[in-house]
Order: sequence, then structure tokens, then C-alpha cells
Amino acid sequence: MSQGNAPLRVLHQQAKQARRAGNLPQALGLLQQASNKTSARENDYLPVIADLRDVLVELGYHRSALTVDWYRGDSRAENQLIDKVPPQDVARTLQAWAERSDSDDVTYYTRAADVYERTGMVAHAAICREKALDFKAARRLWALLANTLARAGSNKYAAALARFNLSRVANQTGDKSEARTAVISSVHLLEEAADRYERIGQRERAFDCYQVLIAVGKQSGEFEHVLEGYVNVVRILREDNLRYYALQSYEDVLAQAESHGEYSAGATLAQEMSSYARAVGMVSVGNHANTMQASMWQNVARAAVERGSPPEMAENALLAAIVSLARQGQFARVGHLYQSLAQLDIEASRRTHYSRASQRYVGVQDASVDAAPLPGHLRQDAAFPDVWHVDLIEWEQHGSASQACGDVILEPQTWSEVTRRRAMLARLQALHIESIEGPAPSHALVRLAELLGQVELYSILSPLERLYESGVSELRLAVVAALERFMYKRTFVTVRATLNDKDAAVRKRAHATLEALRFPHAFDPLARIFRESDDRGARVSALRAIARIDTNEAAELMLDVFQHEGNAERTAASEALKRARGSIFLDVARTAILSVNDDVKNQLREIFHARGEMLS
Repeated sequence: MSQGNAPLRVLHQQAKQARRAGNLPQALGLLQQASNKTSARENDYLPVIADLRDVLVELGYHRSALTVDWYRGDSRAENQLIDKVPPQDVARTLQAWAERSDSDDVTYYTRAADVYERTGMVAHAAICREKALDFKAARRLWALLANTLARAGSNKYAAALARFNLSRVANQTGDKSEARTAVISSVHLLEEAADRYERIGQRERAFDCYQVLIAVGKQSGEFEHVLEGYVNVVRILREDNLRYYALQSYEDVLAQAESHGEYSAGATLAQEMSSYARAVGMVSVGNHANTMQASMWQNVARAAVERGSPPEMAENALLAAIVSLARQGQFARVGHLYQSLAQLDIEASRRTHYSRASQRYVGVQDASVDAAPLPGHLRQDAAFPDVWHVDLIEWEQHGSASQACGDVILEPQTWSEVTRRRAMLARLQALHIESIEGPAPSHALVRLAELLGQVELYSILSPLERLYESGVSELRLAVVAALERFMYKRTFVTVRATLNDKDAAVRKRAHATLEALRFPHAFDPLARIFRESDDRGARVSALRAIARIDTNEAAELMLDVFQHEGNAERTAASEALKRARGSIFLDVARTAILSVNDDVKNQLREIFHARGEMLS
């Protein structure tokens, strides 16, 4: 048995023996091997890394030792090292102490902010000032960062976030004028950034822009910003076939419209929601949205009367409500609305017509309708991460693997022990690389990419993106291999670049990564690659991934392949569908069987036969 495959307890015991013999390098190597057993029980793992920490201290690797203390959450041990590490580690440790504290004392946040500010980490400092409730100081820092980004002009998204943060804290300090000015600037920048992200195919980043726009609108009380944000959020969710998220967002914006008295916009959105819910098979939700639409139109009519608006406005709104209710057989309510129409200050002939119409519904009962909002078990956690902080932290860290991993290690309430252990190992490797004078050996960078790949969190994409910029083919190959673990749309930004890499081995590995990225909202980027790429291997890999996505959009694209694409694509699609497990393609194929030619029918029959299904 090689040492690498030895049990954790064996490696730990050998490390202890090496340490007693004074062979610290050997002890360190054995403890590092043992710490790679990230699936071990915590009771077995903690003694190993406690010894690892002590050996690191004895060898003078204080930043690495502090990293282990971060995982252990040992404030006393951290305090022994805080004077021996760089300022950014000092600040992050002080911030960790503040976050662990059960008291309201903000001293550690203030101290962390002081250190961050001295090191030029303005966003980090401003966030700590906010947590220390020092909004005046936070306002100064956000203004500084906003102005710096405005002068640079290269990152409109970051500039928009800085302006939004400035608006938030200006409100806290009572400066409504500055808050208003910052909001207007933030909205313009967000719109420009979102437009650019959509043009270059990074819709997940545009999605963030629209979510921030919603937050801007809620804070400023400007419904138009809330509406613009939600309309685009729903559009992207619908295009990505995330129907439950889309319906939940519809409900959220309707609640916002009602609270702001924006009934006309709400009625239009409710009609759109009703049509969409029915289209995706959520009939009861569609009926609920239709009922909301009718209610909204009645509110429009009521508000028009109260404002003394032209009576035709109320008339049109009530007629729209009648159409909504009649669609669901709510004829008793229709009759009441015709009575309301007959009482409006409009020309006599129309009042007479409405009065006669109301008589047709006397004694009629409303039909029983299955109408209900989106069920609770289908609703998702609607909390949106504070990207106005998170994304500025990422921007300020410039793709640093050590800092990104440090943030993961120091969030025990958010991430599992295994994820934090993997982040710890990746940070230790990153710190080793940072300690090397001159260019780091490629094997060390490759190992870092491998370790980062095991963390699998969105926040680790930035360090991997930075590593991919290397001129070393071996490292780029390791990055593209690591990316197959990251089930995020942002992953495709780098994967698309790897498909055009100058190294053939990287391009080939990119095909395998592409095939592995088969999660529901990957459909759009995969479809783009299939339609736009000149690389047949990439197109085939994209098809294989799409075949494993069990959505109507994916099924329809696959059917289109059989009807219009070449032999290589049809063969790839057929083989992938034979191994797929989803049922939606089978349903779509059964519906389309009468409209396709004989060749396509034969291929579909082969797929059904391989799946043990009947094609009727």
C-alpha cells in the first residue's frame, strides 16, 4: 500500500514519529497527505490538522498555520499568529472574530476596517464600516470607490454596485439628495452593464444586474426600477426554463405592483403570468393569476373614478376584468361588473347596453375554479445574495485563490465541513505558490487548479478564470478539466474560450467538459455553442449534454437535429438519447411522429427500442 492510499490514522501516526525524530519536512508531507482525506469524520480530522498547524508554525509558515486555525475556528491560536502575517490576513482574522462574537461589540469590525483601508482594500473596509454601523465612514469609502471606478470607466457593473452602496449608506446618514443622485447613476450603469452582458452572452451576469435593479427600486421607492428588474428577471428565467422561479418572480412583482398601487402594470403582468402558467402545465396557478388580473383591473377602474379621470378609463378597465372573469366562467361576478359599468358617467346608450347585459346574468352561479398560488413546496428561497457586497469583494480580490478560499473557510454556517476542508487545502497550495520567488512551477499551479476544482463553489470561478489566462498549456488543460465540476452558467464563459484554445489537447478536453455540464439552465449556452461553433467536436459534445437535459426546449432542439442536421449530429443525438433517462423527449417525439419523414421515424424507433419504450 502506498502512503497516499494509507488510512488517515496510519499517516497521522507516521507523522508523529517523524516529528519526534526531528524530521519536520517528512512530518509535514505525511500530515498533508492525511489532511487530503477530506471525507473523514471531524473527530478524526481535527487532531491531524492540529498537528499540521503546529508543524507549520515550527517551520515558519505562519500564513498556512493561520489558515488551519481559521478552519478550526480557534481564536486563541489565531491571536498567537496575528502579528506574524500580512495585513490582509490580519484584517480577515479580525473580521472573523467579529462574526463569531455573540455580543454587539463592533470593535473588531472597526479594527478590520482600519487595516483593510490601509492596504487599499476599500470595498472590504466599507463593508466592515457598515457592519460597525459607522455609516458616515462607510459613505466616505463608497464615494471614494465609486469615483475611482467612474474615472476608470472599464467596469460599469462594479461602478453601479459602488453607487448603489453609496446610495444605501447616504440614506442611513439622512442625505436624501446624495442618495437620490447615486440611485440615478447606479440605474444607468446597471442598464449599460446588463445590455453589454447580454450582447456577449453572459446572461447570468445580466441577471445579477436586474436583481440589483430590483433592490435599487425597493430601496428608492421607484416602482419603475422594480418593474424593469422583474420583467427582465422573468424573461431570463423563462428562457432558461426555470419555470418555478419564473412563476415565483411573477408573484413577487405582482405583490410589489399592488403595494405601490400600480394596478394597470400589475394586470398586464398577471395576464402574462396566467398564459405562461398554463403553457407549462400549471393550470391552477394560471387560474389564480387570471383572478388576480381581474382584481387588478377592478382596482384600476376604482382608482380612475376616485381621481376623477375620464370615465372611459374605468370603462375599459372593467371590460378587461369582465373578459378575465368570463374566461373562467365567473358569470355572477361578470353580471355585477356590468352593473358597475351601467353606473359610470358615460353616454346613455352605453349605460343602457351595460344594464341590459347585466340582466342576462341574474341568478347565474360562478363556476367552480381550481385556482391557487404557486404551492409552497415548489417555491424556492427567494433571498437574493447581497451581490452589491459579494461581487465587489470578488472584483477587489482580483481572482486571488488564497483570498477566495479564505472566505469559504471562514463561513462554517454556510458551507459543509468537506467543502471548507477542500478550500483549506487549496488555500494552503495557493499560499505556497505565493511564497515562491519568481515564476511558480507549472506543476504547482496545476495542483492548485485541481484543488480549486474540488471546491465546486461559484466564488472559485474567478481564481480559475485567472489561472486560465496563463500561457502554460498544461495549466489551461487543468483548468478546463476542473471546470466540469462547476454547474453554473458563468462556467461557459471560460469553456467557450477553451473551445478556441491554441492547444489541441485543451480543445479536446474542453469537449469532455462541455459534455459534463448538463444541468437545466445550461440549455441556453449549450444551444448557443451548438448553433454557433465551427468546431464539429464541440457541437457534438453540446448535443450530448443537451440530450441529458429533460426539458421541452431541449427535446424540441433534439427533434430538430434529426430533421435538419447532418449525419454526425444525428448519430450523436441518437446515441445520447438512447442513454438518457428523462421522459420529455419521448413525449415530444410521440406527438411529432406523424409529421416527420421515414428516416427520422426509424431513428426515433431505435431510440424508443433502446429505452424499452413503445412509439405509438
